[in-house]
Amino acid sequence: MNTPKDFSRIVRFGVFELDLQARELRKRGLRMRLEEKPLQILELLLEKPGELVTRNLLREKLWPDTFVNFDYSLNTAVNKLRRALGDSANSPRFVETMARRGYRFIGSVEVPASPAPASSPLQPGVSSIAALPFQNASGEAEMEYLSDGVTEAIIRSLSRMPDLRVMAWSTVLRYKGKELDPRTIGQDLRVQALLVGKVLQRGNDLTMSAELVDASTGWRLWGEQYKRQRNEILQLQEEIVREISEKLRSRLAEEEKKRLAKRYTSNLDAYSDYLKGRYHWHQLHGDGLKKSVFYFQQAIEKDPSFALAYSALADAYILFAFVGVLPPKEAIPLARQAALSALAIDDELAEAHASLASIRKSYDWDWPAAEREYKLCLELNPNNAIARRGYADFLSALGRANEAMVEIRHAQELDPLSLVISVEAAWGLYMAREYARSMEESLKTLKMEPEFPAAYHSLGLALEQLGKYDEAIEAFEKARDRSEAHASTLAGLGHVHALQGRRDEAKRILQRLNESSSKTYISPCMLALVHAGLGEKDEAIEWLERAFDAHDVWLVWLKAEPRFDVLRPDNRFQDLLRRVKFPD
Repeated sequence: MNTPKDFSRIVRFGVFELDLQARELRKRGLRMRLEEKPLQILELLLEKPGELVTRNLLREKLWPDTFVNFDYSLNTAVNKLRRALGDSANSPRFVETMARRGYRFIGSVEVPASPAPASSPLQPGVSSIAALPFQNASGEAEMEYLSDGVTEAIIRSLSRMPDLRVMAWSTVLRYKGKELDPRTIGQDLRVQALLVGKVLQRGNDLTMSAELVDASTGWRLWGEQYKRQRNEILQLQEEIVREISEKLRSRLAEEEKKRLAKRYTSNLDAYSDYLKGRYHWHQLHGDGLKKSVFYFQQAIEKDPSFALAYSALADAYILFAFVGVLPPKEAIPLARQAALSALAIDDELAEAHASLASIRKSYDWDWPAAEREYKLCLELNPNNAIARRGYADFLSALGRANEAMVEIRHAQELDPLSLVISVEAAWGLYMAREYARSMEESLKTLKMEPEFPAAYHSLGLALEQLGKYDEAIEAFEKARDRSEAHASTLAGLGHVHALQGRRDEAKRILQRLNESSSKTYISPCMLALVHAGLGEKDEAIEWLERAFDAHDVWLVWLKAEPRFDVLRPDNRFQDLLRRVKFPD
């Protein structure tokens, strides 16, 4: 088709759009680097889509003073254009060669009649966004912490916007390094807008690009490229969030503007250490957690008023207790000190209230105080998926199954691709004794990630309660093999072997747990579970008493855990429930 003289400044084809005014080529909303001559060729081709653009015209327009090297220059420029478009000379989708005559554009072209300006705001009513992991444009692995940290920081700021559903970091992380299709991602996450970007640091020079994309169409709504010095990264993140908030909301109250612009540190080195700590924390294993603690402590040393770093340190120490890096009596006091330090600096820091809630729940067994902290956290930041998952665990532990499932489903809306939250849903259903549904939830998780050990563990729990012992054993063995024989998977395997009458296998697992406990902290609850499966009630209660003395964090499940049902009629067990302060 021929395009009129007042040719629209936006031309779309496939997953690309060409902005003729800005002279930019974008792929799925993300700006692409294209040299001047290939860009000019594309502009000439798109002026007359489907028609021949002759070599003579190209020479006249682009190389009027070139004679000897024209053929080489033209072929080089066309090849660069094809590489940018992912096109091929042999089987072209966009640029077809007309032998010895020239080229023509053969792709389907869309020229909007009244294109909105690239910086136009979204339509009113937008209530959901996903900030996808910014690309590390340096290509250097050691800079991944920066691109990840920038994304997570933007997510945290956007989460404070009222009435806006913001996808959690663990969900968007699954799109890292993958080819982006905004419409598919928008459908998968059920969001209306996406944020994409790149980060490049070279010495003290920092370049960052960010673009807001309409998830229903895949086209860019706003975009900007920033060039700053490294010491301006905090201001830059704030500027990006402010720009996005203006696109999503026509007006923001002054209080909301202050909340969005909140800065937790002005010390760049402290912030850099914090980002490195978060990067290692997300690995969720012993070595990564230890590295995260080192960087969080470094951040605090450089800025003792950095509340967010204190809160992150508290979360790391809490996980120390759950994964066995330190005994609870060593790890949790450190976590408490960090969480309280964070709140002393900033009592409106939602993350710190969530950290304190976890401590009140799993170590203090102060259930009313834990619930107050969870509710306060969610008032401050309703988009905190981790806090909603923790609150769901709290409710499950108390037997408030219906409320627990409401919270876990809300967490899944915020973080639909989180494997951890998906497994928590299976765990909550197991605790509610809905074993068939728990099994289904575990299988859904395994469809997302077939190697996820926690999903095999929750599957084994459900299968055991359904009486499918052989299948449960198989699931627990897979969990064991994929988790480096975590104590909980060994305990699960020992318990089901005992129920099946394979006492020797169960005894061998007990011996293995005992031997491991001499080298590292093993929750006494794990040994109690195997003894309970064997029907050895005295030994099981003895190990639970040891767990009580250790303030073991796994006792949080004592009231609801089905595998302890055999002990419930025992007065000693009931007394233990009272001492762990479970409400009637």
